[in-house]
Amino acid sequence: MNRFTTFRADFAASLVVFLVAVPLCVGVAVASGVPAELGLVTGIVGGLLTGLLPGSSLQVSGPAAGLTVLVFEAVKEYGVGALGALVLAAGVLQLAMGALK
Repeated sequence: MNRFTTFRADFAASLVVFLVAVPLCVGVAVASGVPAELGLVTGIVGGLLTGLLPGSSLQVSGPAAGLTVLVFEAVKEYGVGALGALVLAAGVLQLAMGALK
């Protein structure tokens, strides 16, 4: 099936996930001790990137409340400044594992 054939449905689904994810991103940020603005930026950027990338029926995107503990501990241990580098490293690791199947 062509990606452009399902674009309308994929876009609508992406918009719904984005609207649900933004408040949760802000909540995770606040609960983790990070400014709410960072959660808002994370929700917007993550929503846009997820909407642009091709997906599968098994794909799950968006924040999970369980991330609060991980983000809180990372901020406590390394500070807010290191959070971007940690997220980038985790993303690179996920892409590498996906490429290696």
